Amino acid sequence: MFNKKLRIPIYFVFSVLVLTFCFSWIFYGASPPDIMKYLLAQVGSGVGMSVSVPENPFNTLAQQLKEKEDELEKREESIIATLEKRERDSRIIYNLILGLMTVLFSLLLLNFYFDYQNRKYKNDSLQRY
Repeated sequence: MFNKKLRIPIYFVFSVLVLTFCFSWIFYGASPPDIMKYLLAQVGSGVGMSVSVPENPFNTLAQQLKEKEDELEKREESIIATLEKRERDSRIIYNLILGLMTVLFSLLLLNFYFDYQNRKYKNDSLQRY
């Protein structure tokens, strides 16, 4: 069936293949089908094909449109960042104004209290004499 000269190398190749599968299964947990898929993918990755279309107005228009869209997206991101910064700044200013108004209102109430106490003191001192 087999030529006697080829019998030893075939058994040798078969034994190396079996030992490789056993080694990978024991140490890496990879089953023989996984190894075969990997090997076939590696062999298949060497075969490739590339196709290109010569430039025409439609190809360049699509590329220009893509470049414009990218530029507009960058502008939009910068505008959004600017608006968010302005919103943070406006919140800080709003809180500052609210704090100052609270201080002024408390000073106004304190002024009314001291004015009331002053008038009360003057009325009490006038009634004694």
